[in-house]
Amino acid sequence: MDLLLMFFTNPIAPVVVLVVVLIIYILVIRNRFVRLDNKVKQSKSGIDVFLTKRFELIPNLVETVKGYMLHEEKVLESLTEKRSVYLQNKDLGVGKDLNENMKSVFAIAEKYPELKASENFLDLQKALKETESDIEAARRLYNSDVTMFNNYLDTFPYSMFKNLFGYNKKYDLFEASKEARNNINVNM
Repeated sequence: MDLLLMFFTNPIAPVVVLVVVLIIYILVIRNRFVRLDNKVKQSKSGIDVFLTKRFELIPNLVETVKGYMLHEEKVLESLTEKRSVYLQNKDLGVGKDLNENMKSVFAIAEKYPELKASENFLDLQKALKETESDIEAARRLYNSDVTMFNNYLDTFPYSMFKNLFGYNKKYDLFEASKEARNNINVNM
C-alpha cells in the first residue's frame, strides 16, 4: 500500500500512466488495422476459391456442349481461353469477363432442345448456377470488408496512425466490368 501511495505522489507517475495507456491504445489500433487487412485478404481469397471452382466446371461444360454447338466454337474457345488466363494469373477481372461468356453459352443452348434435356448439361448448369451464387455472396462479403477497412483508414483517430503502420492504401471495391453491365446479345 505504501508503494502505491509513493507511486501516485511522485510527480512523474501521471506521465508514466499516460504513456502506458497511450502505448496500449496505439497497439489496439495497430491490431485492428492488421485484423481488417487480413479480413479483406481472406474475402478476396474466397472469391478466388469460387472462381477456381467455376473454372474447374468449365471443361466439363465445354465437352458436354461441344457436340451440339459445332458452329458456336468461337464462344467455347473464348471460354476455355479465359479459364486458362485466370488459372495462370488469378486475375479477378478475368472472372468478370467470363460471366458474359457463360451467359452466352446458356443462351445459345436454348437453340438445342436435346442439349437442354441432357442430364449432364442440366447437372453442370445447376452446379454453375450454385457456384455463381457463391461467387456473388463472396463478392458482397469482400466489398463489405473493403468498405469497413477503408472507413477505418479515413475515420479519426485511426487516420492519424495509418501511415505509421503502413496502411495508407485503400482497397478497391469489386465492381462489374462495363461489358458485364450490358445486356447479352446472342445472334443466332
